[in-house]
Parts: sequence; C-alpha cells; structure tokens
Amino acid sequence: MALLDKDRRIFASSDWEIMQAAHERASRMLDRCPKTHPRCNELARTILTLFDSGIRDEEELAAMAANRELGVLAARGHFHKPFLARTAASGLTSDTRH
Repeated sequence: MALLDKDRRIFASSDWEIMQAAHERASRMLDRCPKTHPRCNELARTILTLFDSGIRDEEELAAMAANRELGVLAARGHFHKPFLARTAASGLTSDTRH
C-alpha cells in the first residue's frame, strides 16, 4: 500500500498488515496493480479512513474500498456491479455500498 508520510499514523503492525491485505484484495477485485495503478494511493487512503472509522475486517475493508472506487468510475460514466462482502457474524452476503 503506497502512502505518503503525512498519511502515516501510529498503528500497530497488525493494523498495517490488515490494511495492506485489504488494499491488495481490493486491488485484485478491481483488477488493478496495487503498486502502479494511478489511483493506488487514493485506494490506500480510503482503506485507512475506513479502518480509522472502526472497520477492522479485511474482507469488509476491501469490498467497501473497491465499491467506493466503483463510485469514482460511475461518476466518470462507467458502471460496474458492486462487490459484496460476507458479514463476519452471520456468514451471509450483504451489499457493502456506503
């Protein structure tokens, strides 16, 4: 996950690992390179913001961040079906667009 120094906050190593894994998963969902895509930093910031808001599940972070990226694409005239994440408690699939 590419982040600028100003974006670095004090998190535990395990927190960074969760965010890194979510970034890589969201990038795969979007079929893009997590390191070289022009919007990789924006995706990283979205994940950091979602994590900072209390979302700690890697799959949920990835799906929500990917859906926000789809919102950017939709605003530019492209539409893609939203991604779904499994809810940890119930195991059910839910729509994670926020």
